[in-house]
Amino acid sequence: MKKFQYSLQTVLNYKNMVLDQKKEEYASWQAKIEAKNREIAALEQKKRDLENAFDDVKHHGAVIEKFLLFAQMIDGTDEEIKYQYKLLARLQKKADMKKKEVIAAHIDVSKFEKLKEKKLAEYRFAEQKENEAFIEEFVQNASARESGAGA
Repeated sequence: MKKFQYSLQTVLNYKNMVLDQKKEEYASWQAKIEAKNREIAALEQKKRDLENAFDDVKHHGAVIEKFLLFAQMIDGTDEEIKYQYKLLARLQKKADMKKKEVIAAHIDVSKFEKLKEKKLAEYRFAEQKENEAFIEEFVQNASARESGAGA
């Protein structure tokens, strides 16, 4: 019997290639999300630092312009943080869409792999039947020779 060949192997290879591409795209979006989270954390730290510096200025006294400057800087940083959170939400939405694509591609690959397993099981079953038939024929021929030789 000839060696097992899955007739849809090229399709399965293509589906695996698509799945790998989708995984890479998803990983790229995840990296963007992580970078955005680091950026937001840095902005939040900057805001805390400004607030601490502002508290120091309040306790030691300063001109009104310095108070206004700190207030504007804190408000500006706060607005930037809000804006960055909006960007993060967009990134997360795009990453979620990519994740759904990865799941769909994985399901698609799984279908072809299960079909391959089924075809391989059928091949092995047919191979086993062929081997049994060969052994049975061999035994019958051997028995026929013995009975023919004994006469």
